[in-house]
Amino acid sequence: MSASDKIGIFGHGYTYTGHPVAAAVALEALKIYEEIDIVQRVPDLAPRLLAHVARLGEHPLVGEGRGVGLIGGLEIVRDKSTRESIAPALGVAAHVATCARRRGVITRGQNNTLMLCPPLIVTVSHIDELFAAIEGALDETLAWLRNRA
Repeated sequence: MSASDKIGIFGHGYTYTGHPVAAAVALEALKIYEEIDIVQRVPDLAPRLLAHVARLGEHPLVGEGRGVGLIGGLEIVRDKSTRESIAPALGVAAHVATCARRRGVITRGQNNTLMLCPPLIVTVSHIDELFAAIEGALDETLAWLRNRA
């Protein structure tokens, strides 16, 4: 309070954390989530997403497709038969993510894993579009790798 008198304004650290307006918006969002039962979407949609993850697990660049609920990961490998890793410094998973972004999908490639985590408002058609884009990104990256060899 005494410093506020010196500088002429009330110094505080609210920004948005704990701010009453932000808290009111958060509470309203939680109420809406409850009203539309957004959490129930996970068990309803997860089988569709996980089937796509398993299908892409067969791609030549993917050593393993794994997931739970609406979260999936594709492990990018040098050799599918041995599951030999690609040096993370080559940025292959990041390249897949860049190719996906050009197809309208924002994802993250970290180390050797392409991470997939759509929002809870995702629909069946969105999931299908997402994985069509990811498959195209994997194909493009495979061609890119072959051209580098």
